[in-house]
Amino acid sequence: MNRIVLVIDDEESILQSMKFLLGNSGYTVMTAADATAGLKIIKELEHELSVIVTDLFLPGGFDGFEIIKAVKDLETQIPIIMITAFGNVETAVRAMQNGAYTFLTKPIDMKVLLEQMNKAIEVGNLMKENVRLKKENLDISADKYRIVYQSEAMEKLLKNASEIAKTDETVLITGESGTGKELVAHYILRESRRVGAPFLPFNAAAVTESLMESELFGYKKGAFTGADKNSPGLVGAAEGGTLFIDEIGDMPLSLQTKLLRFLESREYLPVGSPTPLHANVRIIAATNKNLEKEAEKGNFRKDLYYRLSTFILNIPPLRERKEDIPFLVKHFVEKASLDFAKEVVYPDHEMIKALVKQPWEGNIRELKSFVNRFVLTGAGLPAGESGNSGTQSEHGSAPLLSFRVGEKKLDEIEKEMIDATLKFTDGDKHYAAKLLGLSERTLYRKLKGDEF
Repeated sequence: MNRIVLVIDDEESILQSMKFLLGNSGYTVMTAADATAGLKIIKELEHELSVIVTDLFLPGGFDGFEIIKAVKDLETQIPIIMITAFGNVETAVRAMQNGAYTFLTKPIDMKVLLEQMNKAIEVGNLMKENVRLKKENLDISADKYRIVYQSEAMEKLLKNASEIAKTDETVLITGESGTGKELVAHYILRESRRVGAPFLPFNAAAVTESLMESELFGYKKGAFTGADKNSPGLVGAAEGGTLFIDEIGDMPLSLQTKLLRFLESREYLPVGSPTPLHANVRIIAATNKNLEKEAEKGNFRKDLYYRLSTFILNIPPLRERKEDIPFLVKHFVEKASLDFAKEVVYPDHEMIKALVKQPWEGNIRELKSFVNRFVLTGAGLPAGESGNSGTQSEHGSAPLLSFRVGEKKLDEIEKEMIDATLKFTDGDKHYAAKLLGLSERTLYRKLKGDEF
């Protein structure tokens, strides 16, 4: 493939020799005698140029730094090789720090220039491929976390979320279980300047209190048994990005104090370290609890609640935005049909009407679970049933467990009951915990085997 190089230099002899020598090496050579002419070519051929070779100092009040800035502004990946006199090496190094690929001193050794150009083009191609893959991943992520809606309530919510996303402020997302709080967190990320940076989720209900601090803030080697190396924790790993703390209402009071300190100063102390660290991390928190009431009861720190409540996004339950249901059903049918390699078959008009009338206590999560079963089995809602999550109508007949005294140990019976309940609720841990009379934290702990 014929590669295009732009050479910018105010010496005509250099332009002519470059055009001849690089042309004989298979390059198509464009030339410019000053930065203004060079910038015009860059803007016209930004997608065709393979490499730019430019003198550092150019006439007309512009220089090589202007070329670097122009390439950056175009958000293209054209590598730049600087040419400079021997006495300007220090300035050329500064140019590299600003984005130039490398620099060469005059007089130019053409063999070295060709070698550096080939390497620069390889690096540029890799950078272009990385940008392409990053965009592709973002597109996949955007589809995965796409929010399907029609209601004015969600329109208003997402408009507010988009405005908040432009800041770096902490956000609290509230709403019942299954309303899509993490989806809204991803929406904020996509609308923010931190898009493409790390996004790390942390479920405060799924981690034991003893491990929570080290999971969040990391630890130093030797801080406790098993700490055989330093760990940055989620806060350290999310540097420059976003940490999503789900079920923050389940965070123990002792850790709430440390989280508050981090929110106020961006400083945190890894377990076993005497030296605080700083992290540029945005916190998005979510809860299905009323934190204001929890704070009044003494279950949640008031000062942390006040810090979190600067920007609150409350997601309305599905029963309050029924106009979204037909669109969600269509979306879930298409997704499930693709996932399960099934023909796309939509529910008929009568079933859609019946689905709209359901209370959907499990919200979008429950609706998605129903649609998945519909796509797999063609099952519909039994006549006269409510479809509430955790009821016979939504999940089929509840399994009957039986055993003889002495046949099984208590922990075996408990495990069998939890497994059967999770199967009954299609893996919905929130409703499984509700049916079992447990907190979600206790259920997570039991599932990890900590109490079996």
